[in-house]
Amino acid sequence: MEHSSKTPNKALYIALSIVVACALWLYVRNVDNPDRKVTIYNIPVTFVGEDVLNSNGLMLSQEARASVDLEVQGKWSILSRLRRDNIIITADLSRIVTEGRSNLAYDITWPNTVSSSNISVLDRDPFYVSVDIVRSTTKNVDIRGVFTGSVAKGYQAGEFSFQPATIEISGEEAAVGRVAFAQVTVNRKNLNESVREDMSYVLIGQDGEVIEDKGISAAPATVNVSLPVVMVKDVPLTVDFTPGGGVTGEEDSHLDYKVEPASIILSGSETELAAYTSINLGAIDLAKVVGTASFSFPIPLGQDVENVSGVEEATVTVTVKGLETTTMETSGIEIINVPRGYTATPVTQTIRVQVRGTEEALNRVLPQYIQVVVDLKDLSLPEGQNVQTAKVSLNGVADAGVIGEYKIAFTLTEGDGS
Repeated sequence: MEHSSKTPNKALYIALSIVVACALWLYVRNVDNPDRKVTIYNIPVTFVGEDVLNSNGLMLSQEARASVDLEVQGKWSILSRLRRDNIIITADLSRIVTEGRSNLAYDITWPNTVSSSNISVLDRDPFYVSVDIVRSTTKNVDIRGVFTGSVAKGYQAGEFSFQPATIEISGEEAAVGRVAFAQVTVNRKNLNESVREDMSYVLIGQDGEVIEDKGISAAPATVNVSLPVVMVKDVPLTVDFTPGGGVTGEEDSHLDYKVEPASIILSGSETELAAYTSINLGAIDLAKVVGTASFSFPIPLGQDVENVSGVEEATVTVTVKGLETTTMETSGIEIINVPRGYTATPVTQTIRVQVRGTEEALNRVLPQYIQVVVDLKDLSLPEGQNVQTAKVSLNGVADAGVIGEYKIAFTLTEGDGS
């Protein structure tokens, strides 16, 4: 019973102590309220007038980070309202017109709940704010792309393009001068379609390293990147042969040929490339091949695909082997399709013609089997002597034929020749 009677008394004493403490605190704060001194540290400086400074081609060095310590005196009730984050210190840059170090006076703005008449500033450190002013500049730099990923099998990545093609950077003259270009990096795996999207970039210095300088501003923040990815296909080059000179064509055992390059690589869409199973270069008249001959052909392509190989011309080397040749003289020269009202008289009376074939076939060839025809159809020729290429053929003997090219001279005169 005795123990329980003391417990309420103890609680009463604690409550009374709190009441007395609060009363004393209120008395000191509102009645006694003595003057005190306090130092508020690291109050940040806010710079104004920077737009005027920039218009003069100058800027505040990015290393400028100023703060001020203030020792103030005032009633305790006033000082208790001050903090480093509700005191505003401003320094004006608008009057600076040259680069270098400048010392600026600054203004102090107290919180709305504090009157400047109730505060005395005993000391300020520093008394002036020192700032470094540097020359500013702006320039445009190119954008470059780096592809660090991979494309799917049968595909190829093309060249980057950007919109816009350059970005504008500005900042301290020395820092901007270190920038060589802006770089976009695409890192995708097994690409089988083109990349087209807005992407960010990094600035690359003259030494090839990434520049991480917050003092350099760049615009726009992103660029539209296009990286074409197309299908590629290895397409063979082919050639046709016109039988002649005792050689029947591509399957003839007496014929060897080589196309260089044998194929080219094309790029394009899957639909476009489906049409290209091979590329035919043209035809070679085997009658014009004596021994070994080379022929050059442009590689024909439509505008729907791109020649990735870059080779625009192919060379076909043709060799006829294992056949004999003989020379025969003939006078059977015929001129046909002479223009109406004119007479054509051969000046060339005989020609020596080379015939190629197997030994057995050549033994059966007679001069009268050789036909020489000059066709004047669709030709516009002057009067007098002319020279035209004749079509020379061998009739009646298989496995043999005429080789080479032959020209016939003739005279064209007005009249029917009677």
